[in-house]
Formats: sequence, C-alpha cells, structure tokens
Amino acid sequence: VTEGLGPIDILICNAGTNTFMPFHMTDPDEWWKQMEVMVKSPTELTRMILPSMQKRNSGTIIYTSSRAAAADLPWAAGYSCAKTAITRFAGILQTELNILQKDTFGFDSNGISVFSIHPGEVKTKLHETAFPEKTKKEAPYVVEQMAKMAKMHPDFKAETPAWTCVYLATGKGAGLEGRLVDCTRDIEEVKKFVLSTTRPRITNACG
Repeated sequence: VTEGLGPIDILICNAGTNTFMPFHMTDPDEWWKQMEVMVKSPTELTRMILPSMQKRNSGTIIYTSSRAAAADLPWAAGYSCAKTAITRFAGILQTELNILQKDTFGFDSNGISVFSIHPGEVKTKLHETAFPEKTKKEAPYVVEQMAKMAKMHPDFKAETPAWTCVYLATGKGAGLEGRLVDCTRDIEEVKKFVLSTTRPRITNACG
C-alpha cells in the first residue's frame, strides 16, 4: 500500500463483532475472538504504521469504541471488555506519543493524534447476528431485555460518526486527543465541554 500510495496518514479501525450472552455461558474461544478482532487487530495495525508517523511527526489514529467502554452493560462482557481495552489503549498511546515525540524524536511538540469514538447505537447487522441459538434457547430473557433497550435508543445514523472521523482527521480535534469522543452529541459542544473541564485521571469525553 505505501509503495503505491505513499505513507499512511490516517488509520481508522472500525471492525467489530459481538455476542449477546451471559458470561457464564460464553465459550472461551468466542470470548477471545472478540478480543482478537477489537483489540489485537487494531493494536497490531497501529504497530505497523506508527513508526512512519513518528518519523514524520504526523498522523491520525481513530478506534471505534462504544459507550460499553464506560458503562456496565449486561450480556456483552467480551464486547465491553474489548471496547474498554481499546479506549484505554488510545489514551495511553497518546500520552506516550506526547512524551516520545519531544524527548526521543526531538520535535517541538507531538503531531500525532489518537482518538477513540462512541458512534452511538447505529442499527447494523451486528444487532441481528449477535444472538446465537444458544442465547435464544437457554437465555431468552437476554433477547427480550435487549429488545426493550433498543426501543429506548434514538435512531443514530452512521453518517454522524463518519463525519466525526473527518472532523478529527482534519486537525480540528485539538483537546480531544486520547479521549473517548461521543459522536451522539454535537462535536463542537463536546469539544467545548472537554476543554472547559479539568482533565480527569481516566479520560473520556462522554461525561
């Protein structure tokens, strides 16, 4: 890719998978599959492209996370743990880059931005395929409860997180680096809120 198109300036990791099921019923292989897709894959992609960004002191990395990273949502322990992990990874990587780009690479400041985003409950096929037969047969209450929760959620559109990524990738996300950015709210309002508050030890922009 780099030979044909040049250095990678923007990395967006959006792949995801989920299984709605009580933890005690979850198959270990299925649990770790979620970690592979939503934690190992994006971190290894980051490992591949980061050296070039560090040499140029330029680039944007965005991970699709979820409100599940900041809430105790039942029946999706593997998904929630994976989203929490990638959200924390984004914050830690940003902190490391803020130090390394100055102290090790000799730049005046860090020019690489890392974000995680909460896109909202966008209706995708993931919501249809996340209920295996085992859940339907042995834990039908999970299907019923998730259906009730779905009715309470606004109908979020995929265009909103997509344009949020464009906003962040064009350098307008100053102050949101390392944060979990809430795409369900106006991005300018999110930015204003974050910049007006003291940066917490555990950082996110979802309130």
